[in-house]
Amino acid sequence: MKSFYHEFEVNSNIDKVWKFYTDIRHLEVVSPKDIKLNIMQSTDKILKKGTVACFSGKIVISAKWCSKITFFEKYKYVDEMIPNESKKPPFQIWKHEHIFKEIEDCKTQVIDRIEFGLPYGFLGKILEFYIGFKLDKIFKYRKRATIKFLD
Repeated sequence: MKSFYHEFEVNSNIDKVWKFYTDIRHLEVVSPKDIKLNIMQSTDKILKKGTVACFSGKIVISAKWCSKITFFEKYKYVDEMIPNESKKPPFQIWKHEHIFKEIEDCKTQVIDRIEFGLPYGFLGKILEFYIGFKLDKIFKYRKRATIKFLD
Protein backbone atom coordinates (compact mmCIF):
# COMPACT_ATOMS: atom_id res chain seq x y z
CA MET A 1 0.00 0.00 0.00
CA LYS A 2 1.21 3.51 -0.87
CA SER A 3 0.36 6.92 0.57
CA PHE A 4 -0.06 10.26 -1.14
CA TYR A 5 -0.30 13.67 0.54
CA HIS A 6 -1.11 17.06 -0.94
CA GLU A 7 -2.01 20.41 0.61
CA PHE A 8 -2.50 23.97 -0.54
CA GLU A 9 -4.06 27.25 0.56
CA VAL A 10 -6.91 29.06 -1.10
CA ASN A 11 -7.89 32.69 -0.47
CA SER A 12 -11.46 31.88 0.43
CA ASN A 13 -13.27 31.33 3.72
CA ILE A 14 -13.66 27.78 4.95
CA ASP A 15 -17.45 27.66 4.55
CA LYS A 16 -17.23 28.63 0.86
CA VAL A 17 -14.50 26.01 0.26
CA TRP A 18 -16.50 23.38 2.17
CA LYS A 19 -19.67 24.14 0.18
CA PHE A 20 -17.71 23.80 -3.09
CA TYR A 21 -16.00 20.51 -2.16
CA THR A 22 -19.14 18.83 -0.78
CA ASP A 23 -21.06 19.42 -4.02
CA ILE A 24 -20.41 16.31 -6.17
CA ARG A 25 -20.08 18.57 -9.25
CA HIS A 26 -16.85 20.07 -7.88
CA LEU A 27 -15.13 17.07 -9.46
CA GLU A 28 -15.99 18.41 -12.92
CA VAL A 29 -14.13 21.63 -12.08
CA VAL A 30 -11.04 20.18 -10.35
CA SER A 31 -10.35 17.12 -12.54
CA PRO A 32 -7.92 17.44 -15.44
CA LYS A 33 -9.64 17.04 -18.81
CA ASP A 34 -7.26 14.24 -19.89
CA ILE A 35 -8.61 11.85 -17.24
CA LYS A 36 -12.09 12.25 -18.76
CA LEU A 37 -13.87 11.95 -15.42
CA ASN A 38 -17.58 11.34 -15.82
CA ILE A 39 -19.99 11.24 -12.89
CA MET A 40 -22.23 8.40 -13.98
CA GLN A 41 -24.53 8.48 -10.95
CA SER A 42 -24.67 9.70 -7.37
CA THR A 43 -27.12 9.08 -4.57
CA ASP A 44 -26.76 12.71 -3.45
CA LYS A 45 -25.84 16.02 -5.07
CA ILE A 46 -24.40 17.27 -1.77
CA LEU A 47 -22.08 14.76 -0.11
CA LYS A 48 -22.97 13.22 3.25
CA LYS A 49 -22.12 10.02 5.11
CA GLY A 50 -23.25 7.09 2.98
CA THR A 51 -23.29 8.91 -0.37
CA VAL A 52 -22.35 6.53 -3.18
CA ALA A 53 -21.16 7.89 -6.53
CA CYS A 54 -20.06 5.97 -9.61
CA PHE A 55 -17.58 7.28 -12.16
CA SER A 56 -15.78 6.48 -15.35
CA GLY A 57 -12.43 7.91 -16.35
CA LYS A 58 -8.81 7.21 -17.07
CA ILE A 59 -5.94 7.42 -14.60
CA VAL A 60 -3.75 4.77 -16.19
CA ILE A 61 -6.36 2.82 -18.12
CA SER A 62 -10.04 3.51 -18.70
CA ALA A 63 -12.10 2.20 -15.82
CA LYS A 64 -15.41 2.45 -13.98
CA TRP A 65 -15.64 2.60 -10.20
CA CYS A 66 -17.83 3.60 -7.29
CA SER A 67 -16.90 5.43 -4.10
CA LYS A 68 -18.73 5.75 -0.81
CA ILE A 69 -18.46 8.50 1.80
CA THR A 70 -17.54 6.46 4.88
CA PHE A 71 -16.85 9.35 7.27
CA PHE A 72 -18.38 12.83 7.25
CA GLU A 73 -18.25 15.68 9.72
CA LYS A 74 -17.93 19.40 9.12
CA TYR A 75 -14.64 20.20 7.39
CA LYS A 76 -13.58 16.56 6.95
CA TYR A 77 -14.81 13.60 4.93
CA VAL A 78 -13.47 10.29 3.62
CA ASP A 79 -14.34 8.52 0.39
CA GLU A 80 -13.43 4.89 -0.24
CA MET A 81 -13.60 2.92 -3.46
CA ILE A 82 -16.11 0.08 -3.27
CA PRO A 83 -16.94 -2.84 -5.57
CA ASN A 84 -19.96 -2.38 -7.81
CA GLU A 85 -22.12 -4.94 -9.53
CA SER A 86 -20.47 -4.76 -12.94
CA LYS A 87 -16.74 -4.40 -12.29
CA LYS A 88 -14.06 -4.69 -9.68
CA PRO A 89 -12.64 -1.26 -8.83
CA PRO A 90 -9.29 -0.33 -10.40
CA PHE A 91 -7.72 -0.07 -6.93
CA GLN A 92 -7.67 -2.82 -4.34
CA ILE A 93 -7.53 -0.09 -1.68
CA TRP A 94 -8.46 3.58 -2.12
CA LYS A 95 -9.12 5.74 0.93
CA HIS A 96 -9.15 9.51 0.34
CA GLU A 97 -9.34 11.83 3.34
CA HIS A 98 -10.36 15.44 2.62
CA ILE A 99 -9.54 17.95 5.38
CA PHE A 100 -10.23 21.68 5.41
CA LYS A 101 -8.66 24.00 7.99
CA GLU A 102 -9.33 27.66 8.55
CA ILE A 103 -6.05 29.58 8.51
CA GLU A 104 -7.42 33.08 8.68
CA ASP A 105 -10.84 34.63 8.19
CA CYS A 106 -10.54 34.40 4.43
CA LYS A 107 -7.98 31.65 3.94
CA THR A 108 -8.40 27.88 3.96
CA GLN A 109 -5.93 25.01 3.89
CA VAL A 110 -7.07 22.09 1.71
CA ILE A 111 -5.46 18.77 2.64
CA ASP A 112 -5.76 15.46 0.79
CA ARG A 113 -4.43 12.19 2.21
CA ILE A 114 -4.77 9.07 0.10
CA GLU A 115 -3.91 5.46 0.85
CA PHE A 116 -4.02 3.22 -2.19
CA GLY A 117 -3.03 -0.20 -3.36
CA LEU A 118 -3.35 -1.98 -6.66
CA PRO A 119 -4.21 -5.57 -7.38
CA TYR A 120 -1.96 -7.60 -9.74
CA GLY A 121 0.69 -8.67 -7.21
CA PHE A 122 4.25 -7.67 -8.08
CA LEU A 123 3.16 -5.78 -11.22
CA GLY A 124 0.71 -3.78 -9.09
CA LYS A 125 3.50 -2.83 -6.67
CA ILE A 126 5.57 -1.48 -9.58
CA LEU A 127 2.58 0.47 -10.96
CA GLU A 128 1.95 2.08 -7.56
CA PHE A 129 4.99 4.31 -8.10
CA TYR A 130 3.55 5.48 -11.42
CA ILE A 131 0.16 6.11 -9.78
CA GLY A 132 1.91 8.32 -7.21
CA PHE A 133 3.40 10.37 -10.07
CA LYS A 134 -0.02 10.65 -11.77
CA LEU A 135 -1.69 11.71 -8.51
CA ASP A 136 0.88 14.46 -8.06
CA LYS A 137 0.02 15.80 -11.52
CA ILE A 138 -3.75 15.52 -10.90
CA PHE A 139 -3.56 17.30 -7.54
CA LYS A 140 -1.41 20.13 -8.92
CA TYR A 141 -4.17 20.70 -11.46
CA ARG A 142 -6.77 20.42 -8.69
CA LYS A 143 -4.98 23.17 -6.74
CA ARG A 144 -4.90 25.54 -9.74
CA ALA A 145 -8.54 24.85 -10.62
CA THR A 146 -9.75 25.33 -7.04
CA ILE A 147 -7.88 28.61 -6.64
CA LYS A 148 -9.14 29.87 -10.00
CA PHE A 149 -12.74 28.91 -9.16
CA LEU A 150 -12.81 30.22 -5.57
CA ASP A 151 -10.49 33.26 -5.60
